[in-house]
Amino acid sequence: MRAFQTPLPLTFRVNASSKLLGAIRRRLERDVLPALAREGTMRAPKCVGWYPERLAFQIDVARDATLKASASRGVVALHEFLKQAGETGALTRQELVSMIPPLLLDVKPGHRVIDMCAAPGSKTSQLLEMSHAASGKGGKSPSGVVIANDASLQRSNLLTHQCKRSNSPALVVTNHQAQLFPMLYDAKGAKLRFDRILADVPCSGDGTLRKSPDLWRKWNPSSGVDLHTLQLEIATHALRLLEVGGRLVYSTCSLNPME
Repeated sequence: MRAFQTPLPLTFRVNASSKLLGAIRRRLERDVLPALAREGTMRAPKCVGWYPERLAFQIDVARDATLKASASRGVVALHEFLKQAGETGALTRQELVSMIPPLLLDVKPGHRVIDMCAAPGSKTSQLLEMSHAASGKGGKSPSGVVIANDASLQRSNLLTHQCKRSNSPALVVTNHQAQLFPMLYDAKGAKLRFDRILADVPCSGDGTLRKSPDLWRKWNPSSGVDLHTLQLEIATHALRLLEVGGRLVYSTCSLNPME
């Protein structure tokens, strides 16, 4: 419980496929992060060691600290940097735990990828970046596809807004119930199965207490039980859509073993 009472740090990752990567990285490492460290109001910002190519960063300050009126100059500069870089698609604010499932998929050139429950889209944008990075440097478009699906039309709209910053020709957004996602076919009528599938399924969210403390007061063991059937249906259907030798990553934000 002590861990749950610790504020979530501010974390973000830089888009490896962005043409602004070099400029973003230089500004971050030469100006923004050193300024924060000099002020001494927080621990020194650091690269996340397990994220590839030193492209993820963690700052041990509460996520909403950049919005407070009492924020220091360095923190205000950080907020502006995150805002501007985020609007260009060169950078995405994302919790560290959310970055793990896409990494485990290990996307390769030409892969057909689907994110079955994709909204709000941070994992999808990460998958798009990985798809572009796998295709090599020089601005070459990926030969594969990343389908971002969500059951909610409203959340699919949010998903589109989030992912369009990637400006990727590989993106397809769909609106289907994940457990009923239709089989796709190529021009010759052959079934198109997926090389990589991410099933980040609807869940009770009881593992997100650091972000949403109110969940503890509302928690009920029936939440996980009620969702179990849907979760199982999505996972089972995902396996039907998976190519032989492909990879399915199943994830939730719950600590409940049933989920």
